[in-house]
Amino acid sequence: MASESKAQHGLMGLVLSVKGGKTKIGDVRPGIRKKVERMAAEMTTEQLKDYTSTPTKGLPRHAGSTHARMRHAKE
Repeated sequence: MASESKAQHGLMGLVLSVKGGKTKIGDVRPGIRKKVERMAAEMTTEQLKDYTSTPTKGLPRHAGSTHARMRHAKE
């Protein structure tokens, strides 16, 4: 599955880093720590790699922006 925004791409990269042991969960911002822990437990490494392999060029900063809606309308 491809990332829909740069924010999602970054989040998936963080989750992958935590899951792989490169980043400690204590180093993650408290506001998203529980979400990252849950995602790391629920998603496979392969799923996370699929999200993070998406090129970010042309992606909107956040999903739901006008650019993201236009991009999906074309597909």
